[in-house]
Amino acid sequence: MKIKTVYLDLVDDYLDDAIEALFEKLVGNTVLSSFYDDDKEQLEIQYLEKD
Repeated sequence: MKIKTVYLDLVDDYLDDAIEALFEKLVGNTVLSSFYDDDKEQLEIQYLEKD
Protein backbone atom coordinates (compact mmCIF):
# COMPACT_ATOMS: atom_id res chain seq x y z
CA MET A 1 0.00 0.00 0.00
CA LYS A 2 1.12 3.55 -0.76
CA ILE A 3 0.08 6.93 0.58
CA LYS A 4 -0.97 9.19 -2.30
CA THR A 5 -1.81 12.89 -2.31
CA VAL A 6 -4.16 14.55 -4.78
CA TYR A 7 -4.91 18.24 -5.18
CA LEU A 8 -8.18 19.65 -6.44
CA ASP A 9 -8.11 23.26 -7.66
CA LEU A 10 -11.53 24.69 -6.79
CA VAL A 11 -11.31 27.57 -9.27
CA ASP A 12 -10.85 25.18 -12.20
CA ASP A 13 -13.34 25.50 -15.08
CA TYR A 14 -13.58 21.70 -15.24
CA LEU A 15 -14.45 21.22 -11.57
CA ASP A 16 -17.25 18.66 -12.13
CA ASP A 17 -14.96 16.40 -14.17
CA ALA A 18 -12.15 16.77 -11.62
CA ILE A 19 -14.43 15.83 -8.73
CA GLU A 20 -15.77 12.81 -10.60
CA ALA A 21 -12.22 11.61 -11.40
CA LEU A 22 -11.20 12.15 -7.77
CA PHE A 23 -14.12 10.10 -6.44
CA GLU A 24 -13.26 7.29 -8.88
CA LYS A 25 -9.71 7.22 -7.43
CA LEU A 26 -10.97 7.20 -3.84
CA VAL A 27 -13.52 4.38 -4.22
CA GLY A 28 -12.17 1.37 -2.35
CA ASN A 29 -9.33 3.35 -0.76
CA THR A 30 -9.04 4.85 2.72
CA VAL A 31 -8.91 8.65 3.02
CA LEU A 32 -6.28 9.61 5.61
CA SER A 33 -6.66 13.38 5.67
CA SER A 34 -8.02 16.35 3.81
CA PHE A 35 -7.10 20.02 3.98
CA TYR A 36 -8.52 23.11 2.29
CA ASP A 37 -6.11 25.98 1.55
CA ASP A 38 -8.06 29.25 1.42
CA ASP A 39 -5.21 31.17 -0.21
CA LYS A 40 -4.81 28.72 -3.09
CA GLU A 41 -8.51 27.72 -3.19
CA GLN A 42 -7.27 24.16 -3.34
CA LEU A 43 -8.32 20.93 -1.62
CA GLU A 44 -5.59 18.43 -0.67
CA ILE A 45 -6.56 14.82 0.05
CA GLN A 46 -4.22 12.07 1.23
CA TYR A 47 -5.39 8.50 0.83
CA LEU A 48 -4.05 4.99 1.19
CA GLU A 49 -3.95 3.30 -2.22
CA LYS A 50 -4.33 -0.46 -2.35
CA ASP A 51 -1.84 -2.31 -4.55
